[in-house]
Amino acid sequence: MRTNSRGFTLIEVVMALFILSLVLSSTLFAVHQYADERLRIRDRILANQVAWNHLMENYQYSQKLASRSPGDSLKTKGVDTQGGQDWRWEIKVEKAMGQDLYRHEVQVSLEGSDNFQSSLAVYLVGK
Repeated sequence: MRTNSRGFTLIEVVMALFILSLVLSSTLFAVHQYADERLRIRDRILANQVAWNHLMENYQYSQKLASRSPGDSLKTKGVDTQGGQDWRWEIKVEKAMGQDLYRHEVQVSLEGSDNFQSSLAVYLVGK
């Protein structure tokens, strides 16, 4: 009597499960990295929005800078809420080379963090 079994051996099943576990773990790692990168990009975009908002506010009030003495620099700090998070911002305005030319630099970070998420600088002409 001859039996013709057509199943998988234990070694074949173990190897298939091992390969499947490698594929699934690498996929899980890739998904985790993607989620982390999305959070970093979101934070960077929100920080840039805060920085641009304050640069535009400074631009609207740049006429006041003409009355200052040439060597002065101005620093302003504050906290804004954007996207449900508190963002610490700091604006530094200083006289640049040239007549009536001022450098406005904004640095933005998450409240409680020392690392800046965004740093923007523009040059504005005082009137």
